[in-house]
Amino acid sequence: MSAVYGILRSCKCLGFIVLFCMTGTVVTRAENSVNSPNEAYLDALQGTWTMEGTLRGNTVRYRADAHRVLQGKFVELHMVDTGPPPQYEADVFIGFDAKANDYIVHWLDRFGAPGARVVGRGERQGQRLLFTFPYADGAFRDTLTWQPNSKSWSLLLESQGGNGTWSTFATYTLIRGASR
Repeated sequence: MSAVYGILRSCKCLGFIVLFCMTGTVVTRAENSVNSPNEAYLDALQGTWTMEGTLRGNTVRYRADAHRVLQGKFVELHMVDTGPPPQYEADVFIGFDAKANDYIVHWLDRFGAPGARVVGRGERQGQRLLFTFPYADGAFRDTLTWQPNSKSWSLLLESQGGNGTWSTFATYTLIRGASR
């Protein structure tokens, strides 16, 4: 009798484990398919863009392409300048962390690993997303703003001086369509 009870108890335990695993899978799939307003905000960045602006006072132009990667958890923005030969290239990965209710950005560019050590953290207010990068030699902040009427973006990059003041490093406008 105790052997039968042990088997039944094991089966109940096994059944609970199977049910738990199935429930966990269902919850995980449901969470992955939810498109929150914060995720939808990033979706507007997908596509091909002409990115024009100024970098330290000099006119610059990039071709930019953005799409979801890593099972949709990040939007990757690939930028390359249009000059022959290109002088700058970057991959920017932006994702939303629902638990922390913030955005995370990894900016990887042609300058290599030293600049990639710092991860930016961002918060969104309406159509504006502000990221801060706490670099050792001075913080940077990037402000990405969606312009729904024109379906374009603006990007402002600022650097923080030793006295704590912010100055413009670069400004860009992203307009849908390939570079000319």
